[in-house]
Amino acid sequence: MEVQRVLKAHMKAALCGLLILAACPALFAQKLPLIEAWGGYSHLRYEAKPLGFSDQLDLNGWNGGVSLPDLYQGFGIAADVSGHYTKPMEVFNFLIGPQYSYQWKGVRPYGHLLIGKARVRLRQLGASTQFEPSDLARSVAFGGGLDLPFTSRIWIRAVQADYMITSNFGGTQHDIRLSTGVIVRFGKR
Repeated sequence: MEVQRVLKAHMKAALCGLLILAACPALFAQKLPLIEAWGGYSHLRYEAKPLGFSDQLDLNGWNGGVSLPDLYQGFGIAADVSGHYTKPMEVFNFLIGPQYSYQWKGVRPYGHLLIGKARVRLRQLGASTQFEPSDLARSVAFGGGLDLPFTSRIWIRAVQADYMITSNFGGTQHDIRLSTGVIVRFGKR
């Protein structure tokens, strides 16, 4: 419960900061490296059988991140945060890693390898106790996606698909995450 409250507060602060930056025309006049911030909807197909569930779980939520996509000839770095929810559990991922992207016929395909942590919390439905087991463990995401230009500063993340490997509660889960959203670009390319 505390983690969820803190994450909601951080997401609100990040959104407010993003809106302030987007509304500041002076920022666009500066000679900054290209920085992208994005956020949107995400769906996670979570392999829950190792945790005692009868089948895989479909979790809905959000995904967002910040990247420096072109530090050197298409190579950059990306940070990615996501939260997914369903009645019996919630999953949060905190990832960072290298990313490669290139412009091709007006669109930008990209690929990345992200490494970090995943927090899984099992909810005790109908229980009278405040104890809800959670675990923080390693997480790896291999994936990529396709970005489409809307304006020079606003792009659409048409799709981001990630194959995720997590190791929560002593087991290994192989998950699929699909995301879509809006990108705001700052600085110059």
